Amino acid sequence: MRDLGDTTAYLRRGIREILCLALFFFTFLAGEYLFDVRVAEFVPANEVVIYESIVVGASVIGYFVRPLLYYRRPQTIDATSDMTGVLLVSALLLLIMAAQFQVVIAGGLVACCALGYCGSTAHANLARRFAQTPCLARAVAVSYAAGILVQVLNHMVMPAGIPQQFVLIACAIALVGLLHGTRRAKLRDESAPEFEAEIAELSVDASEHGAKWRDNPEAKAAFQGAVVRLTVATACLTGVFAALNAGLTTSHAAGAIDLGDWPRLLLVVSALAAGALYDLRGRSYMNIIMTCAAMLSTLSFFVLITDGNGGNALAATIIFYLGTGFFVVFFTAKFSAISMYARWSYLWPCMGRVINNICSMLVTAPAVAIISSQNVLMAVGVVLVLFVGIAISLLGQFGQGVEDEAGHRGLAFATDDLGVSRAPDQVDTVSLETPELSFDDRLDGFVAAFGLTKRERDVLEALVVSDDSVQDVAAALFLSRSTLYRHIASINKKTGAASRVALINFFWSWTPQD
Repeated sequence: MRDLGDTTAYLRRGIREILCLALFFFTFLAGEYLFDVRVAEFVPANEVVIYESIVVGASVIGYFVRPLLYYRRPQTIDATSDMTGVLLVSALLLLIMAAQFQVVIAGGLVACCALGYCGSTAHANLARRFAQTPCLARAVAVSYAAGILVQVLNHMVMPAGIPQQFVLIACAIALVGLLHGTRRAKLRDESAPEFEAEIAELSVDASEHGAKWRDNPEAKAAFQGAVVRLTVATACLTGVFAALNAGLTTSHAAGAIDLGDWPRLLLVVSALAAGALYDLRGRSYMNIIMTCAAMLSTLSFFVLITDGNGGNALAATIIFYLGTGFFVVFFTAKFSAISMYARWSYLWPCMGRVINNICSMLVTAPAVAIISSQNVLMAVGVVLVLFVGIAISLLGQFGQGVEDEAGHRGLAFATDDLGVSRAPDQVDTVSLETPELSFDDRLDGFVAAFGLTKRERDVLEALVVSDDSVQDVAAALFLSRSTLYRHIASINKKTGAASRVALINFFWSWTPQD
């Protein structure tokens, strides 16, 4: 994948999307923690995690509702989003003030459904901004680390009770407000008289990659195979981490450990480390790194099983948190990347979270039973089965080409993003015979070849080095949007490109003629 500039500057351009996802992570995790605390007032410690898994599983409804409305009933999104924001805040308040067990459960169910709706939007917005950049994993990592950091500080610095609950409600309101603001900005841009769909800014819905996959049977089969492998990998990894979470949540409800205390800061460290490592060489090492992290995390599962008195619960918690950061960044970044090539691209960025929540709901009860019985033999058998699934789905893809080699070659780029190895006869060898051009040489040659004006040169440069929206590009070039649209239309006419995406791909695949 081509260098799109300084990572810090690039992340800064997507700060709104990162902040939205960070607020979602904090609100979801803090709400889950609050639910555990309230439920523990009514049921035994070993039942808390069962109710938690059911409530968290209900968030899947919200994850599916938002994309369904986006594609089938777009005219209802505004009203539904407003209602969801009200339901979220009301459910959290109900969860805080409830005096009956049934009311606590109802509050948790409604809150998680509303958070699923908000999470779907936050994931899709981040994928729209970062899915085709070299810092996707780092963007996810920063979002997750920021959400965790706020949760830990709220738990450790703010007094218990009303102050902590006020922070949770305030962040929930801020999340809803930011998501509404992002949608209104997009609608203002699209409703402008000069807006032209064919030269709209790069987004998951304007991307041409999905169409390419659907039009090519072999590529479509490769895409579907990659999705199946990633789904199996996420499900198996969820089995490992959900079992760990079940044991630790039981210990937390019993008062043996506090899952909101300082060890949770290790999630921040592991998430940031995962983001940096995953983005190495075009995210080509993600699978092997995640497999190693899962192997390490399994140690804490055996610690919980073999330690009936809970004396090593802290050690298990530390190991668990170190692995969980890698896992969350892994499935969020992976599904965000493949969303660019899917038919319902708005749905896929949150699919990792959906699979995680569903599998957690299914795994929790058996995991609690195994931990309670301390049946080491059964635990070893289950873990071996899960690791076979992880090895087949992840390590079978290791060694795929780096995105750098295919970042501008249509379906080849999509194949590498999905972790699918190309057959030898599919490798594009043209670039091996053509000397690599510097960006300035490529730009100068392209401008000369197609007779672009100096101003069109500036516009082209701005378009191909960033994924900024048309509005942001216009502001950077001190142009009105209508003027910028005319320049883009002129460039497309001279080059024969049909859209901004096509123009970018054409620019990076173009070679000068002797």
